[in-house]
Amino acid sequence: MERPTSTANLPHDVWTLIAAKTVTQSVRDLCSLRMSCTAARNAGDEDFVYRCASIPILDQWWWSVSPMHQQGRNFLARCRQSGHLEILFRDAVSDLFLGGCRFAGMETMHAVAAHGHSAAQYTVSMMLMLGDDVEAKNKGLETFRGLEAAGSLTICKLVFRDVIQGSWTHLRHVPVLNGENLVCVSHACPSHGNMGAIYHHQRYGRGWHVNDGDGGAAHIPCVHCRADYELILFVHLFDS
Repeated sequence: MERPTSTANLPHDVWTLIAAKTVTQSVRDLCSLRMSCTAARNAGDEDFVYRCASIPILDQWWWSVSPMHQQGRNFLARCRQSGHLEILFRDAVSDLFLGGCRFAGMETMHAVAAHGHSAAQYTVSMMLMLGDDVEAKNKGLETFRGLEAAGSLTICKLVFRDVIQGSWTHLRHVPVLNGENLVCVSHACPSHGNMGAIYHHQRYGRGWHVNDGDGGAAHIPCVHCRADYELILFVHLFDS
């Protein structure tokens, strides 16, 4: 009769998957698992495991500022080193809109977006379209159209809003949107310049919410105007 295999003798890849599954549920549970045996400790230090970590936004903010949470800061640093996209995305949002280094924030946001993080792609597209450079605005519009076609805009807005709303209101640097940086510049367009009125009607008249899948402007045929509508909504995601 064959003797059962000891858990300590499981292959390293199996231990890595166990550690990754554990850290998606709780960082504390991963720490306990790593203390159980050498195999678990070694597997728990893999980059793949740290990339799988599920860390609530408020925990990340608190670990970052509290002098009592050096272990938490060490864990976050290891997540960043591993390439944890969600942690890096939140860092980029903080740098861009919460008083950090804007250049570093945009650089990180571009890097995270390049790895397929849809909320980072959304943020990059909004920031590019808010700028004055025509070529950059066109790149932002192209990214926006891709997210729109994929039906990803709503979830992107929810992810971005959760990060911003998890911060203190007085720290937020709200992007400026005015008539000079709108995307639609065609005066022949029947919906040109009307997105502000449509936004207020959708939000305050009909009771539209960011969770609504249509984004409030799906019926507008002009993609440039739809982009302007999303820019208005993006700025209002900073509202408390």
